[in-house]
Amino acid sequence: MVQTKIEVFTAMLAEQPDNAMIWYGLASEQYKLESWAEAAKSLRQVVSLNPDYTAAYQMLGTALANIDDLAGAQEAWRSGIEAAGRTGAWKAGQHMQGLLDGVAGGHESLCTE
Repeated sequence: MVQTKIEVFTAMLAEQPDNAMIWYGLASEQYKLESWAEAAKSLRQVVSLNPDYTAAYQMLGTALANIDDLAGAQEAWRSGIEAAGRTGAWKAGQHMQGLLDGVAGGHESLCTE
């Protein structure tokens, strides 16, 4: 029986529930499938385990924006910008600032890579 990547990550999480990288892998697969609510839930787990994981904040904001939770998206991106400041990830911080500015400016194109 061939397991999907989501099933593989879920099985891994049963063994290592506090592993932020596994949660991020699961979230990435959910994100690719545009399962925005599930991806957001997994990404929230990532940032709770690793508050400096800037890529997770970026994806979290986009997932939330895709389910019309713009306030949640803005909060995620602001937290990501703070994390980028702590970790020196200036490019990620700039990108999230651009996303945040786009939401504030009323732009609806929020899909990122």
